[in-house]
Amino acid sequence: MTDSDDTILPLPATAAELLEALAAPPRLGAHLRAVHHVAHRLTGDLEKEGLAVDRVAVLFGAATHDIGKVRHPEELEEPGHAHEPAGYELLLNYGVPH
Repeated sequence: MTDSDDTILPLPATAAELLEALAAPPRLGAHLRAVHHVAHRLTGDLEKEGLAVDRVAVLFGAATHDIGKVRHPEELEEPGHAHEPAGYELLLNYGVPH
């Protein structure tokens, strides 16, 4: 990927599988892909500057940070925090280590 490449990257396989298994709404998937894409560019820039980054962890976090909105889709439209513990539970139930 070059700095001028704005092609949205696919999510990490585990995150994509989780979204599919949960039948995530398309809007949530698009949001998570966009955040993941920005995180990919930022972590790449940090690494170029010589800063140590657990890129895999950051990218997975970016790709799943709002996963609880599958259980609370109203929070795709309006503010709320119910998705946060729901997302934590979903990730634990899916076997994602914390």
